[in-house]
Amino acid sequence: MTILGVPLSTSRGRRRSWVGNRTARRLAADPQALLALGLVATTMAVGLVGPADPMRLVGVSIEFLAAQAIAAVAAPYLRPSASQRTMIATARFALAILYVSVATSLIRTGEFRPTAALFIPIVALAAAQGTRQAILVGSAAILLYLLPVLTATPDNLTIDAQRAIALAGTAILLSIGTRRSISALTVTVRRLGASLASNRRRTRQVAAVESVGRLLASTGPAPETLERIVGLLRDDLGYDFVSIYLGSATRVTIAAQAGYDTVIDEFDGTSGVLGRVMRTRALAFVPDVSVDPDYLSASGVVRAEISAPLIVDDELLGIVNVEARVTAELDASDVETMRLVAERMASALALAGERERLAARADLFRRLTSFATAVNATLEPGRVHQAIVEELADLIGADTVGLTVLDRPTGRYVMRAVAGPDQQYLGLVMEPGVGLAGRAIRDRALVVNDRYDPANHPAAIAAGMPARPIAGVAVPLIRDDVVVGALSLVRHDLDRPFAPDELEALPIVAGVVALAITNTFLHAEVTELSVRDALTGLFNRRYLDATIAQFDAARARRTPEARQVNAVAIFDLDHFGDINKRHGHQVGDAILRAFADILRGRFRGADVVARYGGEEFLAILDGASLDQASAVAEEIRKSFAAITVDGPDGAPISATVSAGCAATTMDDERFADVVARADVGLVLAKRSGRNQVVAA
Repeated sequence: MTILGVPLSTSRGRRRSWVGNRTARRLAADPQALLALGLVATTMAVGLVGPADPMRLVGVSIEFLAAQAIAAVAAPYLRPSASQRTMIATARFALAILYVSVATSLIRTGEFRPTAALFIPIVALAAAQGTRQAILVGSAAILLYLLPVLTATPDNLTIDAQRAIALAGTAILLSIGTRRSISALTVTVRRLGASLASNRRRTRQVAAVESVGRLLASTGPAPETLERIVGLLRDDLGYDFVSIYLGSATRVTIAAQAGYDTVIDEFDGTSGVLGRVMRTRALAFVPDVSVDPDYLSASGVVRAEISAPLIVDDELLGIVNVEARVTAELDASDVETMRLVAERMASALALAGERERLAARADLFRRLTSFATAVNATLEPGRVHQAIVEELADLIGADTVGLTVLDRPTGRYVMRAVAGPDQQYLGLVMEPGVGLAGRAIRDRALVVNDRYDPANHPAAIAAGMPARPIAGVAVPLIRDDVVVGALSLVRHDLDRPFAPDELEALPIVAGVVALAITNTFLHAEVTELSVRDALTGLFNRRYLDATIAQFDAARARRTPEARQVNAVAIFDLDHFGDINKRHGHQVGDAILRAFADILRGRFRGADVVARYGGEEFLAILDGASLDQASAVAEEIRKSFAAITVDGPDGAPISATVSAGCAATTMDDERFADVVARADVGLVLAKRSGRNQVVAA
């Protein structure tokens, strides 16, 4: 028969061998079994060389050995308590004393008892195992030593007494010496064990600190990393409760915890041991929380606490906290461990914060490039202004961004664009020194106010700004030493002031914006110069031709009935060539400028007035009839005839003008046809004697 492929006989043999080996090991490890073997061996040796009852001696020895062997093998299976183990050991010692007593009586030759000395190793072993056993066994042995004295004959009393006293004294001295040696050895072993345990604990603590460092170095203070750290401190170091709080010197909130059923979510520095750590920035070790008035309980079973601050450059970043159910579970080594853990965590938090700042800074400057591209994509002022505030609101993350621009004709600073909900500020005049933008303009410097009170800016309050504190910043726009405007940024949440990186970027933004604003100014100037006549300031022929083309395109898109009515007046100064010949070109230029001033003063903003060429001028009257155009031309003719300019010799010089007028009709396909008819009217006025207006 086989079991699992192994022959049954082989299996049984192996089992018997295993049981035998285990029994032999237990006997070899049992001190009383070894003592019994030694006592029997010595007794049998004494019995062999002297008179004795061999059969009875062998029988008693076998019974003694069997009893001790059974006790040694069976004791582990009984799983006795400590007191029961003491009773069993005492009983086995008593059995040993009984064996020696019986063996002594069997080997005794007259008054000579050679095996009586075997009581001494029994007493010594009893003393080695405990004070109680030493007293009980020693007392029994001494009693047996003295018993022969009580029964001795007068002739042998002295010898028996001396022998008994010597043996008893030897037993007592041996017992005391053995007990003291064993006690000293026990203390040494305990100390060595405590030292080894302390070293093992310290090794675990160092390993835990290193593990914390590696975790933080590899992943940073991410939430899952913090959870692993609190689990590591709890599982590897045996702390009952572990928590990590992160924040600042004014408030810390729970970031990770292990062991708690309920937690205190945050501390503001006013209460609790953690609050004390926040205020003092020093590690707190509370061996007994019941006597600490600051302690706040999240778990009623806590008895000891260590709170270590996470500090970098005198800035509190958080707190790591451990608590224990038993006061003795936290000691100086735990304090040092938590100090090291706090240092590692603080360094990791600082490094992570620096990494985040560098990443944010790099991202900010990448977005600055995009911002510069966006605001320089066009030169049309309105589009540039709106692109600036919208892109800046996205770049910095402000609730409202306002752009104040210098109005060059008036010299005032006006809010030209707003991104965000506060559109009521559009058109608001910013007085230098008033409000954030006004102060930036006046001081030519960045202005930061994390709690700006709008009540200090009456114009803004009148425009509808809520009368509540805001976080605000303003930066001037300076180009070629001229303040061309200012940027204002506002956040309504006072807990989100503008960060140092953002404030650092604003002057760069201001430089880009100032360049963009200046480019719009230059573009407007160039555009103006390209369409204006340099002498008179009126539109030039290029602008006029483009305008007539636009009129033609507009008329072509409409039906004849829907075409707008317009009129044209063409003016030509009479005998202007003769004036230049007689009085010089300077006088001629003065007369041209004087006539241009009359035209500017008489026509409306919707009308187009241009220098047509030389001494000719053309005006397009928006929505005017032929009669209305003729009347206006007549007024201009009379006004011009009444003015004079000074000649080279100071004499007054005057001139006249002729004009031709025409108006659009439904039959006109091109606006150029109307201009042609007006020109015909001008020719007729010239041929009819000049200084008159002819409607064609």
